[in-house]
Amino acid sequence: MIYIRILAFIIFFFLSLGILIVLKKLQVPSRIRKAEELLNSGDLLKASEIVKIVLEKKKDFVPARYLRAQILTQQSQYLLAIAELNTILTLPEFQKHVNEVDIHYRLAELYSLTQQWQKEIEEYKIILTFNPEDIHANHRVGHALYNKKRYKEARDYLAKAYESDPTKTDSLLPLGISCFNLNEFDKAEYYLLRAMENSPTNMEAPYFLGTIFKGKKDFENAIRMLETSKKESKYYLMSLFKLGEIYFENDHHDKAISILEEGIGRLKGDDDDALAYRYLLAECYELENKIKEAMYHWEQIARKNPNYRSTRLKIEDYSNILNNENLKMVFTSSLEDLQPMIVELISGLNYNIVSRKEITHNEYEYKAFNIKRINEPPILVHFVRTTREITEGQLNDFQKRINLEKCKSGIFITTSKYSTKAKAAASTKSIELYDAGYISKAMEKIRAKVQKK
Repeated sequence: MIYIRILAFIIFFFLSLGILIVLKKLQVPSRIRKAEELLNSGDLLKASEIVKIVLEKKKDFVPARYLRAQILTQQSQYLLAIAELNTILTLPEFQKHVNEVDIHYRLAELYSLTQQWQKEIEEYKIILTFNPEDIHANHRVGHALYNKKRYKEARDYLAKAYESDPTKTDSLLPLGISCFNLNEFDKAEYYLLRAMENSPTNMEAPYFLGTIFKGKKDFENAIRMLETSKKESKYYLMSLFKLGEIYFENDHHDKAISILEEGIGRLKGDDDDALAYRYLLAECYELENKIKEAMYHWEQIARKNPNYRSTRLKIEDYSNILNNENLKMVFTSSLEDLQPMIVELISGLNYNIVSRKEITHNEYEYKAFNIKRINEPPILVHFVRTTREITEGQLNDFQKRINLEKCKSGIFITTSKYSTKAKAAASTKSIELYDAGYISKAMEKIRAKVQKK
């Protein structure tokens, strides 16, 4: 009988022990479920306490570690969350407890939040090995590549995501900018216009569209877009500069000057942007014959970089002009005051002017007859106020106009000089050349005549 009791006790003991073991095993998942509920309700502190207790007993229990990674993420402890998730990936048979793709998704999002673009890209590429058509992964890896300015790859991933799901409208702007940087301007225009439709308050799309329209010579739309984009501080100075270029190219020098002066007033330092601003502004002043103002900006450029474009040559040329009273008079005179001087110059060559045509602000053409041979066909006289060397191409164009106007020959007068090729070309044509040297001597006589009066 006593043996029966002993046997029963032993059986009861081991049965109880087994039940306790089972209950303990069941207790862990129960605690994890409770922690999940607390996490979902926003009670991060209590959820964290439960997870801590579980991991003290089972440090590599995957569900607990995965839950801790989620808690750390919500606590904005992104680097600790990243470390936790990467640890899970090293644990044996972690796939039994958590989906591997989900871990990579969480890692990718955390790398994005911490601006670790390359690691984000790597995670999404891992995801794409599981499913190459994953729209979200294509979408996000495209954004990450865009952030790294890897525009060609970014374009491919973003285009794939957008084509698969047109609701991914936040792909439009990076898609457009990526295409822009790849010189695919038609595609860029397409995506950027749709980006504007989707987000009218975004100022990035108008800036790039303005640049595209400027390149297409669609100045009206370019101005409209750049006037919009300049409202955004990031694009303010760049937009102003491009507007200045547009007005410069269209001979609206006053508008260009106003805009560029505004931009220079906001620039800090003498970086490349400031130099570009000053150089374009100086060109505007030059074409308006405001030489002193132009010289001021060229000299400012020279202090920073004397070899910047043709700055040094400009300073040398205009220094010579400003030190030559005769040439100075020609360059600094208003258009109204300049015309009588040109008439005197042409009269000094024994020609009477019968008509005048303004070609540009500083360029005029005149029909004139020889005083001594009035029965002969007229000649065409071209006058240009510039410091730039006259090229062969300019003389070829002039010869075409001589023929078109049915003139006998031509006279080309410039305040600068002629290239070697231009001189050679003139010798084979019916064109006489007069340069700054001639103008200086002629103006000396004109000034003397004025003084006698």
